[in-house]
Amino acid sequence: MKQNQHAQDGSFAASVSRSGNFAVVSSLYHGVALWDLNKNGLKYIWQQTPVGSQVTFKDGETTNSMASSNFVFATSIADDDSHVVLADKETFSLWDVNSGKNIGYWQARKSKVKLTQSEDESYWHSRHKSSSAGLIDQVIIDQNKCLNPDESKGEKCVILGRIRAIDVSNMGRHIVIGKSNGIVVHMSVDTGRRLEFLAHHTPITDNEGNAIHVNNAINSLAISPNGRYVLTGSSDQTAYLWDTKTGQVVFKFRHGARVVQVALDAKARFAFTSDSKGRSTIWDLKTGNAITQLHYLNRQEIFTTARFSQSGEYLVTGAPNRELSLWSVQTGELLQRWYVSPKKILVRQMQ
Repeated sequence: MKQNQHAQDGSFAASVSRSGNFAVVSSLYHGVALWDLNKNGLKYIWQQTPVGSQVTFKDGETTNSMASSNFVFATSIADDDSHVVLADKETFSLWDVNSGKNIGYWQARKSKVKLTQSEDESYWHSRHKSSSAGLIDQVIIDQNKCLNPDESKGEKCVILGRIRAIDVSNMGRHIVIGKSNGIVVHMSVDTGRRLEFLAHHTPITDNEGNAIHVNNAINSLAISPNGRYVLTGSSDQTAYLWDTKTGQVVFKFRHGARVVQVALDAKARFAFTSDSKGRSTIWDLKTGNAITQLHYLNRQEIFTTARFSQSGEYLVTGAPNRELSLWSVQTGELLQRWYVSPKKILVRQMQ
């Protein structure tokens, strides 16, 4: 095996194309690089927000970039190697792999809210300490848009949900983003149509009808190559496979802890979901039933990435401890494990 270094000073995120032809790496100080893995050559360097330049979003809003650092923490490459998507906490962009050109910039939707002082610390919106006594209540006036906020009345435009995950379909036709408030947004690039999937965002109320804040952040998602289906995993302990044309749930997969990683087979045969307590399941997408759970050598495993092989026989996972593992889809047995270090790769064949 051969190992090549693609970021010297650390990175925020990286993705390898399903074909193995390309890798995109978001580094700390040098923007985002697209690498040709067959030649081990640098193909393009992209900036999500080029220093000092004016960025125009698809909604018409413009802003000047002032930061010299790179903040892209989420990346993905389309299954057909045609496009790459990049995201920071508030904006995302689409790039053409062949030409290197940017296709578009977008911004997470802003909502109009009103900020008021509150002495009631039990109120669930009161999560922002003010400089004086009491807390700041954030009351939503218009969740869908922010027009003409009256600052004298405490009105303000804010992004209620930060971007946490992103993926793109073949030909860059569809982009899906998952947000910190549990909302998932599917966007058709050609038409601009946006569909919000709200199953993870369902409000919970107490006996008096007051909203109770629940951590329902989207931790991981995957879109099918044709853009028709999306698999999402959330801190609300559920994963959903849903239809992007109708917004309807196809299957709901329950866990007993935060769902931190999901993967979708490119041919719609299997889904993979894994939670923060180490329960990892492979599902049959014809029936919605579990095929198997991964059988760990350790007490539990936490994964940061997962992908099915083209044949559907194998699942490969990556973990924070630099372990890359190969699993049998049908049995959940560990077949092989690689240990990755900055200097070399050690390979251990599992018996």
